[in-house]
Amino acid sequence: MSYEFTADAVPKELVTCVNDSVVSCFGTMFGDAPTPHENGNSSTGEGVLGIISFVGDITWLLMVTLPKKSAESLAFKFAGFELAYDSPEMGDVVGELANVVAGDIVARLATDSVKVVMSLPTIMKGHDVEPLLPRGVPSQMMMFKIDEDEIFVKVSGAKEGLGKRPGT
Repeated sequence: MSYEFTADAVPKELVTCVNDSVVSCFGTMFGDAPTPHENGNSSTGEGVLGIISFVGDITWLLMVTLPKKSAESLAFKFAGFELAYDSPEMGDVVGELANVVAGDIVARLATDSVKVVMSLPTIMKGHDVEPLLPRGVPSQMMMFKIDEDEIFVKVSGAKEGLGKRPGT
């Protein structure tokens, strides 16, 4: 399979891979598989963002954002106890959720003979927060719902040197 980014598009094979990983991983963790949803606006509002860099045969970024309400709800389901949105542990939960999805993506890509390694997650919190990417880098936003909870997943191409090296 060809997983090549173009100047204006993320490879559809990668989008499918990420979609399948999100549905499978979140479905396993929470009992209900998330369903893809069209989102008229790409604003996530206030939320927590986990970013993982991938390098290897393809270089790209995965960004998993949970809006505040969804972060609190999914953190409760994941950890088994309530976590305040402003607690440091909230970042740990979102980082671990992104990490689980990223690990599944690495395994799925390997079945297509695409070798990549992933970084440790970087966590950000704020309103509509995301990293500033260089011009000409394609990206695609996906939105999923589990009951009333929203999960925003963005896939972005990356230029060499952008993002964290694996293990850092």
